[in-house]
Amino acid sequence: MLLDRTASVTALDLGDSRHASSSRGLVRRKAGGRQLVAPLRVDLSACKYELLQLVAARLGWQVVAPGTPESQWDLFWTDTSISQERLLRLAPTQRINHFLGMLELCRKRSMARLLAGLAAAAPPGCSYDFFPPTWQLPGQLRDFLAAAKAAGRKATFIVKPDAGCQGKGIRLLQGGSEAAVLRSLAGMATLQAVAQAYIPRPLLINGLKFDLRVYVLVADVDPLRVFIYKEGLVRFCTTPYSKPTSRNLDCAYMHLTNYAVNKQNAEAFVAPGSSGSDHGSGTGAPHSAAGSSSDDETGEIPATAQQQCRQG
Repeated sequence: MLLDRTASVTALDLGDSRHASSSRGLVRRKAGGRQLVAPLRVDLSACKYELLQLVAARLGWQVVAPGTPESQWDLFWTDTSISQERLLRLAPTQRINHFLGMLELCRKRSMARLLAGLAAAAPPGCSYDFFPPTWQLPGQLRDFLAAAKAAGRKATFIVKPDAGCQGKGIRLLQGGSEAAVLRSLAGMATLQAVAQAYIPRPLLINGLKFDLRVYVLVADVDPLRVFIYKEGLVRFCTTPYSKPTSRNLDCAYMHLTNYAVNKQNAEAFVAPGSSGSDHGSGTGAPHSAAGSSSDDETGEIPATAQQQCRQG
């Protein structure tokens, strides 16, 4: 996500000749009273991902050396959130790849709080049932324990660390007595987390649990301007799915679709782009390559659900 210091115009807006000139990575810059067309200068010193180096090279951007003065770059790309002070230091022509306050969306507890607020304020007929019942821990621990007890041992819940990523620290547990649930929670590294009702009968592709990722570029927030990438990513588990039981709750390869988790499954992992990696082989594929077959535990799902899988 890109923004300028007011968060009201598109960062690196290629349609604005004052700041950029097509996708060749050129910008107009004043020097000695003259306007020059020069490569866009990007600071990647706070980015650990090699992909950004490749993107910069392909777009013709100039990657400045670490420690370059702030006045000597046009775009600063960072892996972390930014402070208000950092934002206010930007010159009018400089851009940074985060909106202020992004942690409100990137942290799971604050996202749960926002979704709950939207659901409560939604007008009649507007449904927010696209996400499961969610509890913010530890603040809603009592409510969660009561719900888990009422649901019984046949119910399953998934608990995710608030600031976690790549499947780290996620735990599945069964409902039942408060004592049993608390024992399961005690094994977590942190109780700063969200607990959600686990969907026991998910859609499957070739017997594997999967998720769909849709990529968007939020270019502006006021007014909201969002670009949706036509393609996406389908991530697969690497162990065939079965309903959660006490015996398989710890099988991350069956329940978690995270790429960082499933690439550790040496027996079933298929590297993206390699032979056999399409059509739900157990790693990842574009939306267009997945969905050739879909089933649930019974081997059949409605045609409408199959169509949804195919469309991503």
